[in-house]
Order: sequence, then structure tokens, then C-alpha cells
Amino acid sequence: MGNRKGVFPPYLTIAFVWFATHFGGGFSSGRQVVQFYTRFGWYAIFMPLIAVAIMAMTYYYASYFSVVFKTFDYRKWAVKYYEPLGSIGGIIFEILYVGIVILATSVAFATGGSTLWKVWGIPYVPSTILVAIVIFLIVIFGADTVRASSSLVSVIVIIGMLAIYGSAIYKNFPQLSRVIQTAHPPGGFWKGLWNAIVYAGFQSILIGSFVSVVDILKSRKEVFKAFLAGYIINGAILTISSIGILSFYPAILKEAVPSLYVAKFGLPGNLPTYIVAFLILLAVISTGVTLVYGGAKRVVDFWVEKIGTGKGIDTKERSKYIIVTGIYVIVTWAIALAGLIPLIAKGYGTVGYLAIPFIIIPVLYKGFRHGREWEKKAESPEA
Repeated sequence: MGNRKGVFPPYLTIAFVWFATHFGGGFSSGRQVVQFYTRFGWYAIFMPLIAVAIMAMTYYYASYFSVVFKTFDYRKWAVKYYEPLGSIGGIIFEILYVGIVILATSVAFATGGSTLWKVWGIPYVPSTILVAIVIFLIVIFGADTVRASSSLVSVIVIIGMLAIYGSAIYKNFPQLSRVIQTAHPPGGFWKGLWNAIVYAGFQSILIGSFVSVVDILKSRKEVFKAFLAGYIINGAILTISSIGILSFYPAILKEAVPSLYVAKFGLPGNLPTYIVAFLILLAVISTGVTLVYGGAKRVVDFWVEKIGTGKGIDTKERSKYIIVTGIYVIVTWAIALAGLIPLIAKGYGTVGYLAIPFIIIPVLYKGFRHGREWEKKAESPEA
């Protein structure tokens, strides 16, 4: 069972885990925000709240199901949730989950590389290698510590992003007002809404990460509070980021790391740029470590059963774990060489399209239809 002791109550801990997972390379760089929100003009003001609402409902039903039926492993969760087509659903979810984990890890490397290049002038390829090495070493020697610090990382990032984007919006408010009045990109409302749904689609695949940590929640009320708090935190930061970047529309649309552009041209001095760069690298490393650890562990679980049973890892088993981690890092690093903009524009979009019919719709349908039954089961003495 999960350990409920900590600085924050369990429901808030899960909310912070959501934010720490959500605030990865694409979000922290601002490139994800541009691709799915800002390029649609003033719709960027409220579309993030719609996307995060869809995410929150999907996570809520998936997590409550996991709490009721004790399916704290994404494979077990998928097979049980997709009944009577559990095996097929499990395979589809596995493919999508592995795909998003590999893609998100590659984006983490690409974001870290772009940030080091933009701020400190280190060439892109050596920068991605440096980020890959740092993440690899932390996974091998300190992954548990990094995962346990999700709440601390989230608090630091939330304060930092609110300060940077809030200040930029205040300083650039006249330009923001002009953009809201004049920016009417092709496609209008419906194209903006569709992209918000696609964003919720690829983010929904992170169910695979949440079901393994929600064992610290013990009731429907706690699960609801966790994802309500998560909605407020993620919705607020994503919205303020979207509005802050919108105030530099349209010049910012082609920037590989829009958040650095905001810091450089929206605030005085060099300090804001270094603060944003620090927050990006913090997000990249913390999220990258979790993704690499989870991806490598899934492979090793087939190789060494003890890793999945909590019995520990001896020297021989650890060497296998290091080998798999190394291969995983090399593969995702190679994908990162494609660059940040193509990865987010094409990769996340494709996975997001697939996730809508295979994850969001089935999860919400089953949750709306059977949620009361799950609650009765949870309240029964046999549960």
C-alpha cells in the first residue's frame, strides 16, 4: 500500500504528481502551448481550461477505478477496464503508452538541448548528449529521490512560472489587448477546440503513470479532491502560460523555446531568462528521469521478475537494468535529434488523435455509466 505520510495531504500530493508529469519538456519550453493554443489567437485564453477539464475527468474515472479494483499497474488496469475486450484494450493501451513515453522522453532531451543552446550557446547536439547523460546517471543512482521530490519541484515551478508569465502579461498588456482584438487565425473556434481535445488526448495516456501512485488515496472523495486540485493547478498554469505567450503573437510562433523568448523580450535584464532556463531544465530532468525509469523498468520486468516484486536488485540484475536504461536513453536521444518543433507538431498530434477514440471516449463512457456501481463496491464490506 502507498505511504500516506508526507508534507502534503495525499490528494494534494497526487495533484502535484500530475503537474510534475504534465510540466515536461513541451510544456516548460512553451512550444507545446504554441502548437495547441497560442497559434489560434484569442481562443488561447480559455481553450486550456477545456483541455484540462477533459484530462481531469479522464484521470478521475481511471484512478477511482484503480482504487476500487486495486489495479495499481497500468497493464492490469487496462485489461480490467476494457473488459470484455480486456486483452485487446490492454495491447492498444500498451502501444500508446510506450509511444508517448518514448516521445515525451525525446522531447525532454530536445527541450534541454534547445535551452542550453539558446541560453549558454552550447551546440544543440552536445547539449542533448549532456542532458541524456545527466538523466541516465540520476536514473541509475537516484531515481527514487527524484520521484519523491515531485511536490517540491512542482511548488518551485508553479511559483516561478506565475512570477515570469504574470509579470510579462502585466508589462505587455497593451500588446495582448491588440492581439485579442485583431488576431483571427484560419480555422476559428472549431479548429482551436479540436486541437484542445487532441492535447487532452495525448495527455490522457499518462493514466499509465497515475494508476501506479494513486494507492495512497482511499475513497472517491479523495480521488475527486486530487483531480479537482490538479485541475486548478494545471489549468491555471497552462492558461497563464498561454496568455503570456499570446502577448507576443505572432512573432513567437516560430520560436523553438517560446518561454525563453517571453523572458528575454518581456522582462528587463538577464535574470528572468536564467530563471526560466533553470525551470525548464528542472522540468526536463525531473520528468525525464521518471519517464526513463518507467520505460526501462517495463522492459526489465519481462527480463528480471524480481524488479517487479519489490525484492530488490542484486549486482547482476542491476547490470541488466543499466544496460536497458542505456539503450532506452540512446534510442530516445536519437529521436530528439529531429528537433523540438517537429516532435511536438507531428508526434504529439498523431498520438493525440489515436488516444481520443481508444482512451478518452472509452474511459469517460465507462466512468459515466458505471461510476455509481464502483462507489457501491467500494462501500461494501467485502471491498
